[in-house]
Amino acid sequence: MLVSIVLLAGCIKENYDDCERCKLTFSYTGDVNYDIFQQKISCVSLYVFDDKNSLVQTKRIEQSDLKAYQGTKLNLSPGSYRIVGVGNDMDLTEIESAQNHDQAIFLNPDTKSTNRVVGNDSLYLGTKMITIPEDYWYEDDVPFRSSHLKVSYTVIGYVDAAEENVKSSNSILELRVKNLLPQTDFTNKAHGNKTTYNPVLEVEKNTGNHIGRFNIMRHAEDSDVVFELADKKTGNVVHTLALADFLDKYPQIDVSKQEVLIPIVVEFKNIGVTVTIPDWMVNDVTPDYGNKSINE
Repeated sequence: MLVSIVLLAGCIKENYDDCERCKLTFSYTGDVNYDIFQQKISCVSLYVFDDKNSLVQTKRIEQSDLKAYQGTKLNLSPGSYRIVGVGNDMDLTEIESAQNHDQAIFLNPDTKSTNRVVGNDSLYLGTKMITIPEDYWYEDDVPFRSSHLKVSYTVIGYVDAAEENVKSSNSILELRVKNLLPQTDFTNKAHGNKTTYNPVLEVEKNTGNHIGRFNIMRHAEDSDVVFELADKKTGNVVHTLALADFLDKYPQIDVSKQEVLIPIVVEFKNIGVTVTIPDWMVNDVTPDYGNKSINE
């Protein structure tokens, strides 16, 4: 009983500073009207900035903690704060310059070196302005938004690759995604010096098809991102696709939405190369475009 009294004494009205007076929950609704945070976000790095945008506190919240309670508690003195949470920052993410909100960014650390950049984590950003009062506890919710675009890139019918890869899982094709913005700031805006990613292309042994699945930062539909496919054996570029052209042909792929998949299917045929969307998306194509391909 004495121990309990001592612990509680720190949280009586005269000693609020000893308590975790700020209770936050996290939420993410994506493109639906209900919470899907647990399905999409497995960890959060939390940053707390004061009213001068200077960092005053950080906290890492792992998946086990989020499953027990989808949020966190903070010990903050009365005043105004900006809360920022970066969701799913794992092996492919580094957070820099977070001592000041206006300078903070997150990016794949390989973009700063000569290492191969394969993509980004499935990143999300939560932000909230809060004011801790003088004389009572504070509760609020931090809504998250997507900070990435999902991409799937499938190559079908490349003859040399098909012959080679029915016997081997080693790809003879290389994918280069050019003109990518490599970093995102704490306002969820992608920027930085444009760079090239080299995502991994996995090979289906039975078909020789190549499939790449990776994430990039959020880009506008009119960005100058280019997908360049090259033959490793010859060094020749065998196909080039501008992302803006692809999105113009398939407007049902709306990159302004939160959960977006950009599904590119490149098929080599006797008549040339066609770029389409997967069969499961065909029924969603708008009537004006029908099931059109980008033909070369």
